Amino acid sequence: MRKQFQPYSKWIGEWSGRGTTKKDVVVITRLVIRSRMADQALEFSVESTDAESHKLVHGVIGLLAVDPDDQLRMCVFSTLHGTMVMPVTPEDPGALAIEGESVQGNRIVVSLIEEKDGLMLTSYWKPELPADAEPVGYSNVKLTRVSVAGQ
Repeated sequence: MRKQFQPYSKWIGEWSGRGTTKKDVVVITRLVIRSRMADQALEFSVESTDAESHKLVHGVIGLLAVDPDDQLRMCVFSTLHGTMVMPVTPEDPGALAIEGESVQGNRIVVSLIEEKDGLMLTSYWKPELPADAEPVGYSNVKLTRVSVAGQ
């Protein structure tokens, strides 16, 4: 496995939790993290469904890889935001943060933060300008481990 993935390799496996969106929708989120492409990428698969109707609220598939400049980037397909390449932003140890612009012109910020009893998945999106614009959407989900990779 690439050395750049070491901080996240302990997250490989399945995670699940409940959270809320800006529209006060309670969501159940499933996150699966897998090593892919002969350990040259980490796949992040996220599905958030409405806790009542079980309909998909937001789905994301992302591949984290090292680009030719030795920088970590995630190629993302989102059911809400389309396709983006999002660089990893400097963050505290125990966290993975990506940021980028959607085809709709929104700034998307996503963080996966390690906590002692799980992971916190947070995201928000807002217009690029003005810089102090309010988020148009967000979600916050506390995830707990369901299974470790290979189990």
